[in-house]
Amino acid sequence: MNIKCNYCGSEFDETLEKCPNCGASNANVKRSTIDQPKTIEELKKWYSDKGLPPYETTRFFIGIDYKGPRAFGIYKDENSGKCVVYKNKDTGQRAVRYEGTDEAYAVNELFMRLKQEILEQKAGNISEGTYTAPSTPQTHEEAVDSAYLQYKKEFEYKRQKRRTLLGGGIAVLAVLLVVVLAIAKGGVIRDQIPSTVKSGYYRYDDNSYYHMSESQYNNWLLYSPDSGKWEECHVEDTFLVDPKKSQKYFVSENDYDSLGCPDALESKAYLDYKNNYSVSKGYYKFNGEYYYHDEVRDNFGWYLYDADKDDWYSISYVPDSLTHQYTAKDFTYEPNWETETSVSDYFSSDYYVSTYSEDKNSSSSGSSYSSSSHSSKSSDSSSWWDSSDDDSWSSSDSSWDWSSSDSWDSGSTDWGSDW
Repeated sequence: MNIKCNYCGSEFDETLEKCPNCGASNANVKRSTIDQPKTIEELKKWYSDKGLPPYETTRFFIGIDYKGPRAFGIYKDENSGKCVVYKNKDTGQRAVRYEGTDEAYAVNELFMRLKQEILEQKAGNISEGTYTAPSTPQTHEEAVDSAYLQYKKEFEYKRQKRRTLLGGGIAVLAVLLVVVLAIAKGGVIRDQIPSTVKSGYYRYDDNSYYHMSESQYNNWLLYSPDSGKWEECHVEDTFLVDPKKSQKYFVSENDYDSLGCPDALESKAYLDYKNNYSVSKGYYKFNGEYYYHDEVRDNFGWYLYDADKDDWYSISYVPDSLTHQYTAKDFTYEPNWETETSVSDYFSSDYYVSTYSEDKNSSSSGSSYSSSSHSSKSSDSSSWWDSSDDDSWSSSDSSWDWSSSDSWDSGSTDWGSDW
């Protein structure tokens, strides 16, 4: 939905923070003041810091355009620069929750849905899969009794779980000891089964692949003979995800010549991956124009200098050469403010002072995050999740007892619906 700028009268997308014509702030976009992730990278770190299982277990894919069924996710489109929050149904059909340039809003959408799943998963662990919400205590004594019973119930369940795990662990060790003794007695030496997929080049199903690192499911490149380029891809439904079976298709760590392909490590896709798809903050000069990138404030955060007005303004599009660290570094500009006459300091500009002094004033007022200022692909927000669970969330709770099964599902998600 478009809105009209209060200053210059031009129309622009209501999800933009600034008017692309004059750079005036969009007063309808509000930011959250609570301590929560506001960028995709911050959400990744939050996820990692909490010790949550791999994305393939929780079905939440952060920073990944996951194509498989039964998945929630968020990623930033390289071409448009927009953030996309999505849900893939059990049929594989995708329903988009949000698509726009406001990264904090997009991250908040997925973050709230992830919190709900964590709460439901923990509740299921406590009661072994059957969770009934307690009635609200009417007195202080009832509240104390209810809290004690809940604690006792969780304590007894975890104690029984530890006993089961201990007994199972002893049995497994005994079996392993017998196997080791049998192998040693027979003089059989077997290759150690790898735990992860090796990085390097693979040839599978008449296609050439390169595995970068970390996740065995993601971080794969596929060579396209048509374009002559390496491109990102996913290999969930192939033998390449199996550490043992993938060895059959392994070619080499660096022998790309035998595949008839260019070096994957020199490809745009790999270099962007190594640099976490980011560009360093600072001044840049490209084709006679001066740019400033403020990566701390926003993953986009590009500003252009207007020599006629001697001021800066926010832009939503930058030349392709400035969107990749390995090319943008060639246009790095370091002004000498004692002698500089071509460009003024971004942080001393009227635009910066007026824009971010407004941001500070609005955040200090304690205003909460407002989702009403953003349009969504779906008008029925309640079908995405039930926000009534927010009051039961505790940011200080460090118990993340997620199910260890390969195929996780809290049972609350209707994978056949849009949200």
